[in-house]
Amino acid sequence: MTPAGRRARFALGVGGAVLAGATAGLLAGAEPFATGYYSFAWYSTLLIVDAAVALRDGRFFFLGRPAFAATLLAWSVPFWLLFELFNFRIDNWYYVFVPADLELRWAGTALAFATVLPAILGFERLLDAWRVAREARIAPLRVSPALLVGLQLAGALMLLGAVAWPRGLFPLVWGGVALVVDPWVYRREPDRSLIGDLEAGRPGRAIRLLAGGLVIGGLWELFNIEARAKWIYTVPGFEEAKVFEMPVLGFLGFPPFALEGFAVWQALVVAGAAVPREGRTRPAPAGARAAVAAAALVLSLAVLAGIDRDTVSSTLPSLAGLPSVPEAALQRVGIEDPFELARTDPDELAAAARVEPEVARGWIATARLATLRGIGADHARALRRVGIPTVEVLARADPAELAADLAARGHPVPPARVRVWVRAARRAAR
Repeated sequence: MTPAGRRARFALGVGGAVLAGATAGLLAGAEPFATGYYSFAWYSTLLIVDAAVALRDGRFFFLGRPAFAATLLAWSVPFWLLFELFNFRIDNWYYVFVPADLELRWAGTALAFATVLPAILGFERLLDAWRVAREARIAPLRVSPALLVGLQLAGALMLLGAVAWPRGLFPLVWGGVALVVDPWVYRREPDRSLIGDLEAGRPGRAIRLLAGGLVIGGLWELFNIEARAKWIYTVPGFEEAKVFEMPVLGFLGFPPFALEGFAVWQALVVAGAAVPREGRTRPAPAGARAAVAAAALVLSLAVLAGIDRDTVSSTLPSLAGLPSVPEAALQRVGIEDPFELARTDPDELAAAARVEPEVARGWIATARLATLRGIGADHARALRRVGIPTVEVLARADPAELAADLAARGHPVPPARVRVWVRAARRAAR
């Protein structure tokens, strides 16, 4: 075996071992894997993908050019934050059980979002290495200035429509960005544009991006489902039928989203703000690159602050944050967090802590409520104030009335999130 092949096999083994270890930690409820599983899973998956490409082609895609990988990771963060910005309006998802510490939370968020563009480009490269759709041919697309302007206008109208009428037109976010950006790329470097591919009669790259987007979407949802820090969807009209957390029809958004990621990345390369994997582009002047990076950083920090305000529903609960639960007494009997408390047998806890079984059951009931579907300690306290002390009582609540009661007590919660809680309580009660 060649040295390159040995390096690829080593990388494959490391990626597989990290993914397996993180998954075992997740299932055991061990930190940091239980909360940060998404990042552990994705970085190991990217290493596996890179190793698979190297085994097939003899060279790594990411590790073969570190400057490319570094700028790809860096630009992935503001790229995804653009969609978080749209979510302030369309309100399709929210986050639960994120770290309470601000620095840790933002660092973990950036690490997670940095995987988005590498996943899109990495899977397209893997499919290309296996020659998927390389020989696909279609009748060449006739590209005219009017077509380019029309595509950009259509994309802009899609995005404006989603913002103006989010309840009905929110799906238009997934695809509108590509229609705006790819014609801009085509006018400057057609070879980097999907429109340029279609003009040459070669749809292979678009096909691989679409197929890879569907696979990536499945992995995004799979890696999210059991993690403590996660997102939950509240898509209007699609709150019930889901695969993992995603409404079934929502998976149709991942293929066009992959096209958006590719188009934005190529625009950054063409603008001289990012390092390409192949080919040469003239980098922008140092001052211009610094200004763009500074603007991206300021925008990213502003959106992160907005996520904390509007999109984060709960932070990771601690024993100290649970109402009427004695942290010190529980730690003395070996219970370190609410998730462990929620799984504890009440009779065993009563005997170990030397309290009445009813007291132990009360502690456990509080932990079960706080750890249910991302409710968290703050919301659990608010629920107790409106007469909802347990999961069983929550299961009998009317979501609309409960949301109104919480708002009347000065603790407003979006009704869609209350519906998530009540549905989860009803499943748990059954």
